[in-house]
Amino acid sequence: MAEKSPIYILSAATLGPGQDTAYADRRSLTEDAMPLDLQALLKTFTEQDLRRAGHFTELAVAGSQLCISRLKQPLNQDTAVYFSTGLGEVQKTVALFQQVMDEDAGLVSPYSFVNSVSSTAGFYVAKAAGLKSRNLTVCQEEFSFEAAFKLAQTDLENNEVDFAMVGGADECSHPRAEHMHRIQLEDSQPMGEGSGWLCLGKTSRHAIGEVLMVREITGDTPAAWLTAVEGILSPWLKKGHKTYLLPGFRLEEANINNLLNRLPEMELKNYLDYCGCFHTAAAFGLASVFDETRKEPALYFHINRNTYGRTMIVGVYAFPR
Repeated sequence: MAEKSPIYILSAATLGPGQDTAYADRRSLTEDAMPLDLQALLKTFTEQDLRRAGHFTELAVAGSQLCISRLKQPLNQDTAVYFSTGLGEVQKTVALFQQVMDEDAGLVSPYSFVNSVSSTAGFYVAKAAGLKSRNLTVCQEEFSFEAAFKLAQTDLENNEVDFAMVGGADECSHPRAEHMHRIQLEDSQPMGEGSGWLCLGKTSRHAIGEVLMVREITGDTPAAWLTAVEGILSPWLKKGHKTYLLPGFRLEEANINNLLNRLPEMELKNYLDYCGCFHTAAAFGLASVFDETRKEPALYFHINRNTYGRTMIVGVYAFPR
């Protein structure tokens, strides 16, 4: 079987709950994130009129446009979009139902109806970038971003596409008690929101990193799970690079501690402190590692579980820059 060609990361960008787009601007969350008005930020990236779009779409478009702006070469117009979300459009969907249930009116705004369709965000991402290739929206709860990433990886490896924009976005809503019907969190875990994007291609010119893996593992017991993860990560640790663990919000503290004890060469990097917890936080976490400058290459492995006990690992190799 022929060895598959490498997939390179050409640019990356994140948008955090405080409108932070760079490592120096990030602040640890001390409470649940509050949705912010992104119109001013959007105007710096696109001339598209998004006043009728919802906050969820704004997160997706702003994040993707920032990622595109960091490319060292013009964006190929045949770039495919793989957009992921766990909850989709929350605020506009809630508004839609409120209008439907209103005993006095019962009429729905056309804009509320259109914006309640979660794939609308992917359409706006492509429209703002002038893209004309395939456009997929993937929803798989905690693994939404991982699933979208795997689709993009497969299509690139099979020469179905030459370039891909892979991203994720989710918004939070208030009050917290209502939002907890949509995502299960511990009391100590702050609600978050944000957007993260990677532009992928098959040429190494101007690349800032490389995709190592997008894999699902099995392990019915804690011991079997730990052995499975160790088996995947150990070969990479032998390469001598700085290696970091990015734990997803479903990865329990016991799993993290056991893994670090088994693989002491790894360092913990808790990106959730800056973005909070949401279904596609992995997109923020993986894209955020490219915000930092580094003199030496580094390996980053994002590990998360879902409520059904499945585990996904995404590995990236960050070049010196």
